[in-house]
Order: sequence, then structure tokens, then C-alpha cells
Amino acid sequence: MKKIKYAFVVLFFLKSLTAFAESWYQVEVIIFDRINPDLSEERWGDEEPVIRPDMTELYPNYKMNTDQRLIPYMIMGKKNNRMDGVYRVLKLSSEYRPLTHLSWQQPATKRRQSRHVHIVENERKKELSERSEQESIIEPEFIEDFMKNKKIIDGSIRIRSNFYLHVDLDLYYFKNLPSDNLTYEKEDEFSNKNLAKLIVRLKESRKIKLNEIHYFDNPMYGVILQVSRLEES
Repeated sequence: MKKIKYAFVVLFFLKSLTAFAESWYQVEVIIFDRINPDLSEERWGDEEPVIRPDMTELYPNYKMNTDQRLIPYMIMGKKNNRMDGVYRVLKLSSEYRPLTHLSWQQPATKRRQSRHVHIVENERKKELSERSEQESIIEPEFIEDFMKNKKIIDGSIRIRSNFYLHVDLDLYYFKNLPSDNLTYEKEDEFSNKNLAKLIVRLKESRKIKLNEIHYFDNPMYGVILQVSRLEES
């Protein structure tokens, strides 16, 4: 009888581990800029972005309770990143410039329960991230906390699962373009009044596969995304 009970306990434990692996995802995203985009092929408008009011903010990992590891939509530390090699290639490239690189954990949810995760990047946050390679995470800032001309990326990414895994991506890139008549206010610094702000939207819904690297293309910028099972540590 004891052996039977022990077998049930082991079976329950194994099923719990399987359920854990199947019900939580790690989502990793790299957004990068094309340094010299071809502006002749498409017409670009300065449209005002429509930011969803129901987005979920990511939770900084340094506020995590050590007794509660599975916090939905918590940003994961850099040591958990799986696409560091891709990021390094982009950083060393003369054609591309990384804008942001982050990953977070979230439960697997069906369409109705899925959430649009707020993806936001601004110049101040990017500068702090580049200064401190030892810092595991930068706390995300709300859109009201910085001026429009300091914003780089704003929008949302939603991961949902039914029979297949899907991603809904809706991002705006606030790109500075030099005007025809550039002048310098200081050495090696452009005047803000000589920079034109272009707002470029990238919106796409796509079926994706776990552990595969997916690329979303735009003449101005690109998004690289990978969704994988959350590994228990």
C-alpha cells in the first residue's frame, strides 16, 4: 500500500513539473534600427500613435519576492537571455543599431485571457542600460513620465495560445531623421529643431513556433522574437 501511495506521489510530482513547463513561457524581444533605411520606396506619414489603454506593464525583477518565483509578466535578468549572440551581431553591425533587448515570463493564456504587454523604450532608459552592463534590469517607465521627443519605442506585444501559438505585435518607432539643412549647435551635436520626428508603425499577427526565432520586417526597423518554455531553476 505504501508503494502505491509513493508511486502516486511521484506521478503527481512529475505531472506538476510537466504542467509547469507547458503553462509558462519566456518571451524575448530585440528591436533594432536600420541605420541607413531606403526612404524612396515607401511614403511615410507622421501619424499620431494609438496606444492601447488596457496594456499590462512588465514587473521589475528586483522587486520580486524570493518565495514567489512565478510572477506573471516579470522581466527576467540578462543571464536568462537566449539571444545574446543575435544582439551582439546587431551591435557590431554597421547597418543596424539595437534599440532594446528584454525578456519576460508569462503564463500561457488563450485569446480571451491573453494580455497586451506594454513595450516602451526611451532615450534616458537606453543610456542607463548602455552605461551599466552589470545591471540586470531597468525599471520600465510609464508613458507619462517622459516627453514625446524622448520616446523611441511604444506599443504592445501579445502572446496567445489555442491549438497554435500566436503573436500580435503592434509597435511604434519614433525615429529622428535629419532635415535637409543640418546645422550644429555644439560640436558633434545636432540641434533638435533640425531633426524631423517620424512615427513608424509595425503591426502584424502571426502563428509562431516555440523555440524558433521569428523576424518581423519593416524598412525602418525590425523586431526579433523568441518564445520558449520557461525553464525551472
